[in-house]
Amino acid sequence: MMCFKFFSCRHIVLKVFLVQFLASLQTFAAPSPIIKFPGDDASYTDKEVALHYLNKFYGCPKDRCNLMVLKDTLKKMQKFFALPETGEIDQKTVEIMKKPRCGVPDVANYNFFHRKPKWGQKNVTYRILGHTPDLDEETIDDAFYRAFKVWSDVTPLKFTRIMDGEADIMVNFGRNEHGDGYPFDGKDGLLAHAFAPGPGIGGDSHFDDDELWTLGEGQVVKVKYGNAEGEFCKFPFLFMGKEYTSCTSQGRDDGFLWCSTTYNFDEDGKYGFCPHEREFGGNSEGAPCVFPFKFLGNTYDSCTTSGRSDGKMWCGHAKYILFLFLVAAHEFGHALGLEHSDDPGALMAPMYTFTKTLRLSDDDVKGIQDLYGVPTDKPLPTELPTVTPMDVCNENIIFDAVAQIRGEIHFFKDRFLFRTADVRRKPTGPMLVATFWSELPEKIDAAYENLLEGKTVFFAGDEMWVYSGSTLERDYPKKISSMGLPSDLHGIDAAYSFHKSKKTYIFAGSKFWRYNEAKKKMDPGFPKLIADSWSAIPDDVDTAFSLNSDGHSYFFKDSHYLKMDDNTLKIVKVGEIKKDWLRC
Repeated sequence: MMCFKFFSCRHIVLKVFLVQFLASLQTFAAPSPIIKFPGDDASYTDKEVALHYLNKFYGCPKDRCNLMVLKDTLKKMQKFFALPETGEIDQKTVEIMKKPRCGVPDVANYNFFHRKPKWGQKNVTYRILGHTPDLDEETIDDAFYRAFKVWSDVTPLKFTRIMDGEADIMVNFGRNEHGDGYPFDGKDGLLAHAFAPGPGIGGDSHFDDDELWTLGEGQVVKVKYGNAEGEFCKFPFLFMGKEYTSCTSQGRDDGFLWCSTTYNFDEDGKYGFCPHEREFGGNSEGAPCVFPFKFLGNTYDSCTTSGRSDGKMWCGHAKYILFLFLVAAHEFGHALGLEHSDDPGALMAPMYTFTKTLRLSDDDVKGIQDLYGVPTDKPLPTELPTVTPMDVCNENIIFDAVAQIRGEIHFFKDRFLFRTADVRRKPTGPMLVATFWSELPEKIDAAYENLLEGKTVFFAGDEMWVYSGSTLERDYPKKISSMGLPSDLHGIDAAYSFHKSKKTYIFAGSKFWRYNEAKKKMDPGFPKLIADSWSAIPDDVDTAFSLNSDGHSYFFKDSHYLKMDDNTLKIVKVGEIKKDWLRC
């Protein structure tokens, strides 16, 4: 069953409800939970929040949204978000209501609309009328170009930018009342809005210039004082023979955080202090950092280099950093005629999943192609992959890769991952792989953490990707033959870094190779047959990994796993994956 909907209102408003819990009141009875909406003077109980939400997004009339009507409407909302359909205002339901989202209703009122608005021509023009000072004009132009390309890649539509005159889609930034009768409300309220396809204002897309718009990279923070005033931290850097990927207080007895501004502090001695509370440089000079802040689905309690390829530290001064490319792609979907999807992995879902590289879901593609058709200049796969999150306990899942990364065990399957820091607990998930490593393809073959450098390596087909944190290393992806693997090898089965030697073992079919991470080349004498070295390890193993803390390596095959002692290289246990790793 298709779960996409078509545009059902003339005006789309992107609304974010950023909520704050107020301090508990000192009364004899426990007070109702109270939250506050930005810009509102009134406080609301959870029930009042639910009434407001259901009225705005599900058409439940304020004067009649009670008793059975409220219960039935709640069930519709809970079904839309795959929640238990209790009809009650429970904690999980209220949490969904409080999340950032687009403001278009999830349930259309079809009484008001008699057609599916769309553009009648294949060549749709757009014009950028203005820019935000948060980013340079070239970067903004590129973000909008890529946002349109998301849709042109899967349809016969062609988007052409014009520099003057009237375009089909006029794109602009504005504040408060900006000429269309739908004023913005300042920071953290309404983010953007768009109009349905049509003449005049139809298709036009506006973005609130009171927001902080970025490409997900935030503000750069320079070091202060030290002997490198005004320079940028270099990550990773070397101090007393150890690499650091963030600011540190090591070597100081005053607790101040510092970093090196060159790779080798031991040789160069260049350093500066990392600001704790205020930003320097970037597009928010002097504004206080806000901790924790969110970026690409992760929460950060300190400055980070994540998302930057230049190794510069940054922080957010807002709890939600607005990714212009993602919001624009969502908005342009509305401007083309799409409404919301109840697929949580879809771009057109009302709740955002912030990813640096966007991939349309099956539902997004079906929706837009129902309006405009398939591309005429390139073939599409006959079957599109599903994005429905899997249930690891009730499905027969064979993982593509398993790896311990930064102390957490990651289980990869298609575009999703599960993870846990404690093998005694059930992994959390599913989460989108692109949330953490945005450039990876939909499916990987293997992954491991380079124990010498702390970098993560991924394999898919005959290519490999190397990441420092969530930042793709320069010049990647590369061919796996760059490691010394055969040029006619079109993929591998598994790879893992052996804890004792820090060397990496790579498995493909009945053979394995040993890669020397320090020398960046394969050890001589390889490949070897798996059966000759590890008689208990099967050929065509599904995945392999080691746990740095327990001195064992693990090999997954179908529904079972083998546990090998790293000292004796003997198998000490055969167990069930679901029972021991997924805690089913």
